[in-house]
Amino acid sequence: MNSKYLLIIIIASLCIVGLYQCSVAGKASYPEYRVNLGQVADFELRAPFDFPLLKSEEQLEQDQKQALDKLEKPYYLDMDILFAAHRNIDELFETLYTAAEDGNIRALRDKVQKSGYLLDETSLKLVTNPARLASAHTAIKEAMSEIYRTGVYSEIYTDHIQLVTGNDLSRQSLSKFYQLEQAKRKLAGSLSDPWTVNLVRNNASLILKPNLLIDQARYEEMATEAIASVPVSSGEILKDEKIIRKGDRINSKDLNALRSLTEEYKSRDIKKSPLRQLLGFTGLLLYVFAILFAFTYHYQNSELHTKESGPSFITLVLGLILGVLLALLCNLLGLESSLIPFAMLSIAAALLLGFNFALTFCLSSLLLIMPFINWDAEGAIILLLSSFILLVMIRVQRTQHEYLRIWLYLICSLALVSVATGMHLGSNADTLARSLGYLVLSSIVSVLGAAAIVAFFEKRWNRATKQVLLELLDFGHPLLKKLATTAEGTYHHSLIVGNLAERAAEAIGANPLLARVGSYYHDIGKIVNTEIFTENNENSSDVHQQFTAQESAHMIRDHVKEGVTLATKYEIPKPVIDIIVQHHGTSCIRYFLEEAQRGGEEVDKTQFQYPGPLPQSKEAALVMLADIVESTTKAKQLNNEQDIVRIIDTTIQRMIGEGQLREAPITFKELELAKEAMIPVLESIYRKRLDYPEIKSQ
Repeated sequence: MNSKYLLIIIIASLCIVGLYQCSVAGKASYPEYRVNLGQVADFELRAPFDFPLLKSEEQLEQDQKQALDKLEKPYYLDMDILFAAHRNIDELFETLYTAAEDGNIRALRDKVQKSGYLLDETSLKLVTNPARLASAHTAIKEAMSEIYRTGVYSEIYTDHIQLVTGNDLSRQSLSKFYQLEQAKRKLAGSLSDPWTVNLVRNNASLILKPNLLIDQARYEEMATEAIASVPVSSGEILKDEKIIRKGDRINSKDLNALRSLTEEYKSRDIKKSPLRQLLGFTGLLLYVFAILFAFTYHYQNSELHTKESGPSFITLVLGLILGVLLALLCNLLGLESSLIPFAMLSIAAALLLGFNFALTFCLSSLLLIMPFINWDAEGAIILLLSSFILLVMIRVQRTQHEYLRIWLYLICSLALVSVATGMHLGSNADTLARSLGYLVLSSIVSVLGAAAIVAFFEKRWNRATKQVLLELLDFGHPLLKKLATTAEGTYHHSLIVGNLAERAAEAIGANPLLARVGSYYHDIGKIVNTEIFTENNENSSDVHQQFTAQESAHMIRDHVKEGVTLATKYEIPKPVIDIIVQHHGTSCIRYFLEEAQRGGEEVDKTQFQYPGPLPQSKEAALVMLADIVESTTKAKQLNNEQDIVRIIDTTIQRMIGEGQLREAPITFKELELAKEAMIPVLESIYRKRLDYPEIKSQ
């Protein structure tokens, strides 16, 4: 491993450990016990000293709620409501006084009704008698003042209340105050003039409002005191009392006792020794370093490392750090590990990097987030096993970019693993339902996030993913359409080569989709100078008579270079371009080489040789084989299957003899399997049809 990778590993390890230190800031210096609900304890713990047993968060919240429910709310008399009521009455009677002077009763009624008041015929009589009108005004205000000073309430259902008077608080019977409807009756009963009584009854809801109100500021003070008075502990654990028994399953009471002990350590400021803290930091750093080292070693020995285009190592490490950040976010927010969108990176890795590397990425990512999920074995099992099931389903799925189907796979795998582990650990129905809800939410985020990542990096890395390859098989693709219309012979040749290469790839476990796509585009450069190729022009020999053998060979050889230029222009993935470049290897253009040699002069063979390189993959080797076999078979007269077998065997032997397959990772056994797969295809295309006897006319 070179120093560049080692430096990246060290920096990434320090970043991840630094993130962990941030997530446990202030905690790591105190003794702590990292166990999870349902875990079997592998240690025994006794109390090192007496300490209070804290209530659980749920119990403390419930006790505080009960304390607030028992709290009597403080009330006060709001005299501003009296002043507002007087102001409204004054405005009403000012309008009545004006109408009495003008004598416009109809305009008065409309104006008063717009203000919300109701004046019937009896009430209007007051306007006609100024003396009774002034008397009514005074009587209503005096009666209202008496009632408001006593106090009017609404929607209070206790017998007694706490009344705030200045800074004092006294308990008063509610019967000392007027209920709102009672106050309305009291107001009407305190008036003697029937016209005035009628006016009040019609507008009592506007004249009287409750003024016995809750003192919010005082209530908040009382609530704070009530909450503070609730004891946070529910008992005491004595020194040497056994807290955890080895071999027992950890329950919620055990977790609460451990939390109480940790808080007591903090309150007593009993910290880990500097040496122990240093050892903890160093241990975690070595743990992270070991994971990244193994990940790097696998990357260096994978095909991703040898490709010119594709993911850089730094990008992959940043992906692992992204998984850590997602786990850290859930940790800081106090969320369960099931809410981590862990599958997002696994899906993206499978679609962009392939199944095998996705497994390594998934496992490495899980191991890195373990410290951030409190070494939760149950959560880790759910994340890992569900992701593994999902990756297997993606691998067998023909159209890998069907994200709705991927989401359904993820939901099913998460539900299966979560319910299975929950049933084994004895979780109740509510816990299982909540966990499944979290998993549904995380699965949605995972799939949406994976779709965004794949869409961004698919083109950036020029990846030949299954979706990209399927799009290239569309006969509506500009290059295939141009090939079909300008070079029909090459087009049909490419289709047959595609069938042969695909069948052979399936037989030996190579990528059949890449083999077919590579076959479709391997001769795409023949779009340029179409007439010089025999399959497109029966009179191509007439064209070549105008040139020397070297010039003709040069033009034929250029179709590889032209193919690469076109493929690059149309953003064809690198693996397909590799097949275009490699499908002739360093073989010679024998027809023109032999023509030049017939002249008797010494010939430079490199002028008749393709530049290469040799096939570097199984798919490129199969396209080379299929290309030669299809062309040879089409040019021969076939009488039986043995002729086809002979052509394939001869082609393979010549390719091996010329060294064309020495750099391709393909074995003799695989070549034999490829031959067996190609024979039925060639038979179905080129076998001689039966001659049916003519029907004699009678």
